[in-house]
Amino acid sequence: MIINNLHMYDDYMGRTESIISETTNKTNEKRLTNLIIWIFIFFIIIFFIEPVPGAGNAYTIGDIILKTDQLRNLTGADGSGIGVGVISNGANGLIQAQQSGDLPENVIILMNGRGSEGTAMMEIIHDIAPGAPLLYHDFGGGAQNDFIYAVESLIDAGARIIVDDVGFLQVPYFEDGYTAKNLNRILDEHPEVIIVSAAGNNAEIHYQGRFSNDGMGYHSFDMVRGIPIAIQPGGIFSAFLQWDDMYGRSSNDYNLYLEENGEMIALSERLQDGSSLPEEKFTYINDGNRLVQSELRIKKENSSAEDKNIEIFINAQKDKVYITREHLVIEDSIIGQATVPKVLSVAAISPEKVNAIERYSSHGFVTLSYPDSSVRNKPDITGINNIDVSGAGEFPKKFPGTSAAAPHIAGLMALEWSLFPTIPADNMREVLLSTTLELGEPGWDPAFGYGLPDAMKMYEKLQGFNPENPLDSSLAQKSIQPIQSMIEPPVMLSGSGEITGPVIITSPGTYTLGKDITHSAGSIITIMSSDVIIQGEGKRIEGISVQFIDNTPIDQNAILIQSPDFGKLKNVVIRDMVIEGTTNAIIGKQLDQLHIDSCTLSHNTIGIGLYGSNNSLIENCLLSGNSYKGLAIKDGSSNNLVKRNTIEKNLYGIDTVGSVNTILEDNIIQDNRREDIYTPKDSPPVIGPTIIPTRVIPCPDMNYDGICDDPNGTPQPTNVLATSSVPYSYSEEITMTTIYSHPTDHPTYYPTSHPTSCSYC
Repeated sequence: MIINNLHMYDDYMGRTESIISETTNKTNEKRLTNLIIWIFIFFIIIFFIEPVPGAGNAYTIGDIILKTDQLRNLTGADGSGIGVGVISNGANGLIQAQQSGDLPENVIILMNGRGSEGTAMMEIIHDIAPGAPLLYHDFGGGAQNDFIYAVESLIDAGARIIVDDVGFLQVPYFEDGYTAKNLNRILDEHPEVIIVSAAGNNAEIHYQGRFSNDGMGYHSFDMVRGIPIAIQPGGIFSAFLQWDDMYGRSSNDYNLYLEENGEMIALSERLQDGSSLPEEKFTYINDGNRLVQSELRIKKENSSAEDKNIEIFINAQKDKVYITREHLVIEDSIIGQATVPKVLSVAAISPEKVNAIERYSSHGFVTLSYPDSSVRNKPDITGINNIDVSGAGEFPKKFPGTSAAAPHIAGLMALEWSLFPTIPADNMREVLLSTTLELGEPGWDPAFGYGLPDAMKMYEKLQGFNPENPLDSSLAQKSIQPIQSMIEPPVMLSGSGEITGPVIITSPGTYTLGKDITHSAGSIITIMSSDVIIQGEGKRIEGISVQFIDNTPIDQNAILIQSPDFGKLKNVVIRDMVIEGTTNAIIGKQLDQLHIDSCTLSHNTIGIGLYGSNNSLIENCLLSGNSYKGLAIKDGSSNNLVKRNTIEKNLYGIDTVGSVNTILEDNIIQDNRREDIYTPKDSPPVIGPTIIPTRVIPCPDMNYDGICDDPNGTPQPTNVLATSSVPYSYSEEITMTTIYSHPTDHPTYYPTSHPTSCSYC
């Protein structure tokens, strides 16, 4: 029965290919009807096709659509000898997937992470190439050098194919950045290696255009003031703006604002002085109890600045933020490593609609301005998403997005390469792209790339292919060997020591920042103990935004101080550090005698937030350029002293509503955009002496969620982090639960009444 079904499937694919070609050229309604009928027949057929033996409980239908199942049946190939490395946000749930038979027992983990998306990606590869050795390395938290290290570690461990789905938002948009340049180098040095990358799910959260002055210094979005964004109470989103100055050498000063009814509610006003990044970003949280209907606006700071090409990405909480798409631009929405010429950039289609690109799948072209103006044809190829995985590690059982599409291509390449292991990577890419089923315009298409792979056609072409420079046997037959990653996750420490990444401190002690930390963790340093000192020694903590489908936090704390049992913590000292780019630089809840000294807290959402905290001392700090508040002392906090600080260029400098007896002494408070809300008192509180702690024991936090991993008495989370709404690997259209109304001042401008569900989700 299976053989007969495969013959019928061949007939289906032949007819589908013919009809796709015709519908691309706008054929008549009858042919479209035929396509629908044949797709319906196809799903009746595959209902009776049994999954590959040993493939586990879940099985990707992409194996059938790409004809990799036919290639295995014809040749007996299974990917043996071709190591496939995966880079994502974690391989949690691995044991569960192995027990269900969805992954083999010999998966090699070089470094694990906090999530389970990597496990789901490996399941897809294993369905298509069940004999291919699988390796995993975490993406490293967001620092570009850590990502490159992950790639090189996988190659050193024997991987010949590497696939990633990491959605870096803070990379250069108009030139190759650190990651892209190093991937070019790596691929030039390793003719035996292919890198596959998800193109991204940014088509509907992207804007690009030439700055057009509306006469008031603001950009005109096709004669509209800004991009309308509606935010429900508790909703959160981040906005990222860049323009085409050379990265690190920008002298054209642009700013990014969020306004409601003409009143500023968030800002990003970094100074571009010739040695700066051409970027602005902020994170906005609706901390009120009503719907906020806002506009995202761009302003050129002075008339002498050039009119530049500007580009925006918006990362929003999916269930509480709605972005009007009328003024967004789907083209040129691929960024980061997926733009590298030799990297296979993968778009996404659904099994149900093989001739329709997913609405969220990022589109080309890729336009660059430096070192010279150039245009790249990206994406390269199309894969299948919305497929079945086991759900191990609490990952969804339906895997959507370009993150699901990319491992299909990696698995296909492993299968083909295992039959022709001496063919160099460049030739393998060329053959892949020349044997596809075209889905869009003839040749390359900005949505589909070169189209949908056909494993059988690729195999036929490879049979007669003779490379000019075949790979040496040492490269064609690389052995797989576990290696020790130099990127270490948090470990249990005692006594004085260094913080070099996300950590939770659960015992008294003194600790030192051992290096600058750049990370995407929801909480980078979490303090859950009294009598703790953190010595920054001038080091820097920077928050960074990365997109995944699997629990990507938008809300990010650099330092969170809170007892796991909601009790009072006492005598915590934070001294001499720089914190930038987070939602909350330092946030303390239910504290007594917190001391913050000589810290620079700039370009966060809130610099310092104290809630229900007493007898604290904040001194000698710079709180500047924070998009919402420089300093917030709230929720019954009392007897706190703020002295000798500079609080400037924030939206609000100080907010002490709800606090008692907050003393402001010898501070410089200037150039904040909105009037501060505070009531200074006449007499300073009595600040008790700081107890110097003697030792510290940070607990391991392998998943960076701000919760100890210790099974004996694990502290429970105090809140749930907001997760990315349009993540790099998220396929569904935003589904709202609120009906939006028209504001009175813009009757047709904001989202109209929005459905509570959507038929294409």
